[in-house]
Amino acid sequence: MKSSVTNLAMALGFILAGVAICAAGIYVGETDDAPGAALLGLVLMIGLVVLGIRKARRKS
Repeated sequence: MKSSVTNLAMALGFILAGVAICAAGIYVGETDDAPGAALLGLVLMIGLVVLGIRKARRKS
């Protein structure tokens, strides 16, 4: 069984990965003039943040 500290660490990892992917998508979207890349980065960030929040709220 995983501890709550492990769940919080994994949740923080998911959230940080989401923010990094979003930043990369926005950067690629701006430099290559591809708005789809920026949108994909935002969608992936939202998904990973939601996954991180769900993981942090999980009891076991």
